[in-house]
Amino acid sequence: MTLNRQYKITPVALKKMKEHLMGAYPLEGCGILVGDEGGSIEEVFGTKNAVTAENAAGYFEIEPLEMYELERKAEEKGYNILGFYHSHPDCEARMSSEDSEHMIPQMLYVIASVKNGRCGEIRGYVKDL
Repeated sequence: MTLNRQYKITPVALKKMKEHLMGAYPLEGCGILVGDEGGSIEEVFGTKNAVTAENAAGYFEIEPLEMYELERKAEEKGYNILGFYHSHPDCEARMSSEDSEHMIPQMLYVIASVKNGRCGEIRGYVKDL
């Protein structure tokens, strides 16, 4: 089964995501993409990277309790979780084998390249069922 959804991100949500990821540099920043069922990303929720500092330059993880709280916050606003975002510090915005292995099918994964503290290329990925 293939997901045929087009995603759009509002300028405000895109700006907030970029600022969060640049602020996390040189570590990997991460967060949640929320919006409507039509695929419009209306808001992003920046999260803490739960991976230890020594590994946070190459990995990200969101604490389950924080995920639960943000999911409730999204629902209160009438939104759904559409996916996740994270940065690749000083690397390309390409899916790593680690990223691919942990993807939830049919969720959007946005990866941003952050080099020298500046956000560059941004790419989105969706894994089929």
